[in-house]
Amino acid sequence: MTHLSIRLFGGFQAELASGPPLGIRRKKAQALLAYLALHPGLARSRDSLAALLWSGTTDEHARHNLRQTLFALRKAVAPDPFIVKGELVGLQEGTVEVDVAAFERGVAQGTRDALREATGLYRGELLDGLRIDEAPFDDWLAGERQRLRELGLNALEKLLAMDLETGSLERAVETGLRLLALDPLRESAHRTLMELYARQGRRTAGLRQYQRCAEALRRELGVEPEAATTRRYREILSDEPPADPYRATPTTHYVHSGDVNLAYQVIGDGPPDLVLVPGWVSNVECFWEEPRVSRFLRRLASIGRLILFDKRGTGLSDRVPLHALPTLEQRMTDVRAVMDAVGSKRATLVGYSEGGAMCALFAATYPDRAAGLVMIGSYARRIWTPDHPWGPSADDYAQLIEMIERDWGGPVWLEKRAPSAMNDEAFCRWWSRFLRMSASPGAAVALTEMNRDLDVRHVLPAVRVPTLVLHAVGDRTVDVRCGRYMAARIPHARYIELPSDDHLPWLDDADAIGAEIERFVAEPDPAMEPDRVLVTVMVAERRASRGKGAAGDFHEAARSEVLRFRGRVLSEGGLAILAAFDGPARAVRCASAIVEGAGRRGMMAKAGLHTGECDVHPEGLRGATLDIARRVAAVAKGGDVIVSATVRDLIAGSGIEFAPRRGLAADRAAERRPLFAVTSPAATVLGAGGAL
Repeated sequence: MTHLSIRLFGGFQAELASGPPLGIRRKKAQALLAYLALHPGLARSRDSLAALLWSGTTDEHARHNLRQTLFALRKAVAPDPFIVKGELVGLQEGTVEVDVAAFERGVAQGTRDALREATGLYRGELLDGLRIDEAPFDDWLAGERQRLRELGLNALEKLLAMDLETGSLERAVETGLRLLALDPLRESAHRTLMELYARQGRRTAGLRQYQRCAEALRRELGVEPEAATTRRYREILSDEPPADPYRATPTTHYVHSGDVNLAYQVIGDGPPDLVLVPGWVSNVECFWEEPRVSRFLRRLASIGRLILFDKRGTGLSDRVPLHALPTLEQRMTDVRAVMDAVGSKRATLVGYSEGGAMCALFAATYPDRAAGLVMIGSYARRIWTPDHPWGPSADDYAQLIEMIERDWGGPVWLEKRAPSAMNDEAFCRWWSRFLRMSASPGAAVALTEMNRDLDVRHVLPAVRVPTLVLHAVGDRTVDVRCGRYMAARIPHARYIELPSDDHLPWLDDADAIGAEIERFVAEPDPAMEPDRVLVTVMVAERRASRGKGAAGDFHEAARSEVLRFRGRVLSEGGLAILAAFDGPARAVRCASAIVEGAGRRGMMAKAGLHTGECDVHPEGLRGATLDIARRVAAVAKGGDVIVSATVRDLIAGSGIEFAPRRGLAADRAAERRPLFAVTSPAATVLGAGGAL
């Protein structure tokens, strides 16, 4: 008998037990299947179903639409689980499993374990996002949503009471936060969380919970908190705060990333974890010499465990040759190494200036490691272009590099980065020392030149984690329109403009930045499994050969190179191999190694690469990115490695050189995707173990 699994909380998804999700795209088909699945074994009349879903048309037309929709569903689900007897339509009992039914069973059972499992199924509203603009169905759906929401709220309240009764404070906090995510105006839940935080010794968290409660009540209802809530707030406020155990400068530790030692520090307690990703240059020990920076860092550490590090080539991390300064790809690897060293499985990435671009790429590539993304004074592209006209021109950039070469050792560019502090002599002295201790003049120039070529604009729509974009309205280093541009292109990003002219985050805007990050991090995150990731897809092909064993030799050698460059083979067969990489530079070098290796063995090969989003399925990756990579490979000639502009834009500073090629036809005849041929892969032999 067919076993059909349907998930209706948080959206619609249907799948067979033995196969992938069913591609049921039409909204009314989803609505019909969902309606029947909620009552398996109960057949409905055709007239009632037609009136429910096609009320705005004639009876004859409605019944025709029902027949067509039912035919499509029966074709999509095989063997057929439907009951179709004359005028009656339904689903056979025992053929379908629905998350709503499991949720209601768990709530009815009422034990602690059953309630926890049931409330875990409530991932969002019933058929969230579905609206078919048919009054009978939409009215039924609204009523069901409200009924199930009330069941979920009541179940969470019972579970919270059980957690409190057994003294499970951490579980109780988790349950309370989930309850408030469903009903932010439930004042009793706010009060319970205040009490829980106080019992845990988390005085600041208890005070923050009261503030969130008061803000929600004033904003939504125009009322103040109840007397009992305010009284508990004052009691917590009057308690003597514990001594700050983090007043001393944190200890600097080191971790290996490849063959480089990275310097990092940890301050505060988590969860949550925050990773502060520096901009241009940094020095984790010099940070603590300036009171305003120290205060800003301690403010972040009051939110959770704060993790600081110096990127390779800067600060206390290993110096590297100027031609081997870290690309965005290497910096992502370094962030993962630091997180692994401190046991952080998932963290909110807080990147300022240049660091924001890397954080966006990290969040799109590793959504399972990024709990959230915060970008402060950042940009997607640094240099001016007609379609992004807010950066310095090429001439302005050249003058900036000349100034760095001439004036390094003094307060370089302070009037642009920190106008509020430019007349503060002590800050000027610290800034000069901070720059000297962070990078050599040559490294500063090389990093500045590398930033000129960065372009992560196409990455922004692929960011699927909660995102906060902060930008000073008068920022003299990075135009505020850069922040607006990013926030408009990252799905559901929250954008806030700050009142100052400072680019550095620890000056006039420091308090506002700390408050916004604290508010952002405090919002519950369901930590759902990522269903889309950013990858670089490589298609390597060999030309047909009459030699025996040629195909096997080619595939074996190509697989070996994919593994060496830390990629994964998606498929292979015939003349081609398809692989995915989480780093575009490694993908390009792998493709070059495959093509060059084939040539040494007397075979002609070619490769095409593209970076973009892919859907994550149990059986592998899917999406247009794979098709585009195949099309790029198709236009390559023997011996070529051809890449799309999205690949080239992400590997600035890698040493890989390109030459323009004729573009790839896009969806509209007037558009073409720019393509580039790799002319020098640079350091191919280093592979995964060296500087990539």
